[in-house]
Amino acid sequence: MSDLHLGDGSPKDNFKCDKKQTLLQSFLDYVDKEEGELIILGDFLELWGHRLESVIGKQGPLLDRLADMKAVFVPGNHDAELLSWENMSKPPHVFFEATNRPFVRTIRGKRFKFMHGHEADPFVQGNMKTLARALAAYTPVLALERTILTLSNDVVVDVALELGENVLRLWDWITGNLKRTFQECCSVVPNDTLAVSKRRIRTRKMLTRYYQDKGRDLYDVAIVGHTHKPGRFGDWYFNSGSWTGRTNNFLCISPDGRVEVSDWDENGPHIRTTSLRD
Repeated sequence: MSDLHLGDGSPKDNFKCDKKQTLLQSFLDYVDKEEGELIILGDFLELWGHRLESVIGKQGPLLDRLADMKAVFVPGNHDAELLSWENMSKPPHVFFEATNRPFVRTIRGKRFKFMHGHEADPFVQGNMKTLARALAAYTPVLALERTILTLSNDVVVDVALELGENVLRLWDWITGNLKRTFQECCSVVPNDTLAVSKRRIRTRKMLTRYYQDKGRDLYDVAIVGHTHKPGRFGDWYFNSGSWTGRTNNFLCISPDGRVEVSDWDENGPHIRTTSLRD
């Protein structure tokens, strides 16, 4: 799972409503019952708009449970500072002792790369990272309470990032690197499977970047989050979505290497039958 963006319980916290907390606890019960291993792929905490100490104070019991479950945590761009806890006298919570950088695990002969996904996103790297953080800091001002209007911080931030991708299109056009890679991707995948990607600039760009890394033989299967768009592409790209919107998404990887994209609600797991090609 990924992209929970847990905050300090203030109005701009995506998890401020009790239902989200209850659903998360029931999902953890499910993982325990299935004797599964939980891997959290980044943006678990929202540290661009909340202080770390305040978030940990609010989410302490949850962190205790995750530590007991021996959950694996790979930070994303919104909680990347947790990678540097080694420079502190001690980790801010024992759970963060399990913090990992992106890693590869072989399952049934295929190399699965587990990462948040921002590692391939130039909009949150280098100088662009400052702009992205600024957008995240100001977008809550535009978002109204959910009880008044169904416009959440998540929606506004997503639109802002989509605009950022448009800004980067000029650079992509100049270099031509991503364009050539996308054309190569199109040459091996039927055009109709790219319908959604062609309509969603951000999804298309990120898919192209992962394909570029796959082409460099860095991995066989990409397991990512970051874009908040759950789904799959062929048999090599799987996105865990988020827990900030109307649905709560996760990926289930079987010991035989089969990956299912699912939603979680009060009735349990529901496998998504659609893919990016739909």
